[in-house]
Amino acid sequence: MEWSVVKITSDKRGRNTPFASIGFGKIALSAAACELIANYEQYPYVELLRGKKNNKLCIGVRFLTNTTQDSIKVKRKVVDGKTITGLTIENKSIIEELFGITGTARKTTRYNVEKDNIADNILIIYSE
Repeated sequence: MEWSVVKITSDKRGRNTPFASIGFGKIALSAAACELIANYEQYPYVELLRGKKNNKLCIGVRFLTNTTQDSIKVKRKVVDGKTITGLTIENKSIIEELFGITGTARKTTRYNVEKDNIADNILIIYSE
C-alpha cells in the first residue's frame, strides 16, 4: 500500500481561530484570542463581565494592568523558560456561575471569541 500525508491547513487546526475553552473550572483563551488584544502579555489580571448582545448572554474578559477587588490573576504556561502564547483564568465558583455546569464539567467546550469594538482591552466570549 502506498501512503500519502493528509495536509492540514492552519484553519483546520484552529490556530487562527480565536476561541475560549471552558471546563474544569477554567477559561483557557487560545493564542489567536489573546492576540486580539495588543500587547496582551502586559496584562497580569482580568475582570470577568456579564452582558447581552442581540439578547444572547456574553461574557467579557477585561484585561488589567493592576489588581482590583474583583480581578483574577491570569496564568501563563512556561516551557523551557519561554512563555507559551495563550492564558488561563481559574476560579471554579465564578466560572460555574457564568457558564453553569459546562464551567465545571470534566471536559472542555469551545466558544467563539472576538474583540470588543468599543474597548481595546476586552474580549467577548459568546456563551450561547
